[in-house]
Amino acid sequence: MKNKLFLLTVLALSLIFMVTTVNIVSADTSCNPTIQIVNQDPIPAVPNDYVKVIIEVSNLVNCNKFAVDLNPKYPFSLDPGTDPIQVLEQTPYSLNYKSSWDIPYTIRVAPDAIDGSYGLNLLYHEGNSKDFTTNYAVQALNLSIVGSQTDFATVIQGVSGNQVSIGIVNIGKNTANSLIVSIPQQQNYQATGTTQQIVGNLNAGDYSIVTFTVNSRITGGAGRNFTRTGTAGQQNPNSENFNASSNIPNPNNPGVNFANQTIRLQLDYTDGIGVRRSITKEIPFSLSSFSSGNLTGSGNFSRRTTTASSGLSIWWYIGGIIVILVILYIVYRKYGDNMKHFFKKKHNEKSSRNTPEWVAAERTHNKK
Repeated sequence: MKNKLFLLTVLALSLIFMVTTVNIVSADTSCNPTIQIVNQDPIPAVPNDYVKVIIEVSNLVNCNKFAVDLNPKYPFSLDPGTDPIQVLEQTPYSLNYKSSWDIPYTIRVAPDAIDGSYGLNLLYHEGNSKDFTTNYAVQALNLSIVGSQTDFATVIQGVSGNQVSIGIVNIGKNTANSLIVSIPQQQNYQATGTTQQIVGNLNAGDYSIVTFTVNSRITGGAGRNFTRTGTAGQQNPNSENFNASSNIPNPNNPGVNFANQTIRLQLDYTDGIGVRRSITKEIPFSLSSFSSGNLTGSGNFSRRTTTASSGLSIWWYIGGIIVILVILYIVYRKYGDNMKHFFKKKHNEKSSRNTPEWVAAERTHNKK
C-alpha cells in the first residue's frame, strides 16, 4: 500500500514538472518583438520635405518570419508607388548578438504641417503574409516636426476719419518674409485707394503699423437714421450727441448689428522654406469709429461735428487778440510819457557811447 502511494506521488510530481516545463518553453518561444525609431534625419522634420527614419524591430529570436506595414496619417505620407509593407523571411539572429531588423522608410511631410509631435502607426504580425486586414498588432511611433509658419496678432491702432491704422505683431517663432497686408472685398467694408500695404520682412516678436482708407458698405436705404439722445424717436443728423445702440435694424440687411462689426484682414507672407502662406484675421471694428462725414450706414452712432469746434477755435483767437490790444492800450495811456523819456534817455546814452571823443570835444567847443 505504501509503495503504491509513493508511486502515485512520484507520478503526480512528474506530471506537474512536465506541465510547468512546457509552459516555460512556450513562453520562451513566443514572438514578442520590440519596435522603435532609432534614427531620424532631419531632427525635427521640416514641412514640405522628406524625413528618413529607421525603424528597429528587435527581440526576434522566437519569431518565425515577420512582416510590417507602415500606415502614415496626416501630416505624413509615402510617395506613390512606395510599398509600405516589408517582410522578413528569416530571423536575423546571431549567437551572443542582438537579434534585430532595421527597416528604412522615407516619409514626406505635408507643406502646411505645424510645430508638434505626430503619431505614426506601424502594423505588424508574425509570418511573411502581406495581408494586414485582420490579424495584426499596432505599434504607435512619434515623429517631431518644426513648423516654418508663423502667426500674427492684429489690433485697430487708431481711427481718424476713415483713415484706419492697424497694428500687426508677429507672435510666432519664425520670420514672415515679404509680408503684404490687404483688406479684401467683404460685405461691410471696403478699402479705397491703396488696398495693399507692403511690410517686408517681419521678425518674430516685431510689429508694424499699416494704414488704410476704409469706407462702410452697409447702406440703410433712404439715408442715415440718427436718434438724438434724450428725445425719443426724434431724428436729427446734425445733433452733437448721439446714442450708440447695438440693435439697430438695417432695412436692406436686417441681420446686421452695427455696434458689433468686424473687418477682415489678409496677411500674405513667405515662410522659412519658401512657401507662400496666407492668413486671414477678423478684427472687431464698429461703425461708430468713423466720423459722421464718412458714414453710409443706418443706425445710431456716436457722432462728433467739426463745424462747431472750428468756429469756437476762431473766436478764441479773435478774443485773445482783442484782450492783448486792450492791455497794450491801457499800459500806453498810463505810462506813455515815462516810456518816451526812458527810450529817449537810452537813445542819448547809446549815441554818446558811439560818438568819438574828438567829435564830442568839438561840439563842446562850439557851444562855448
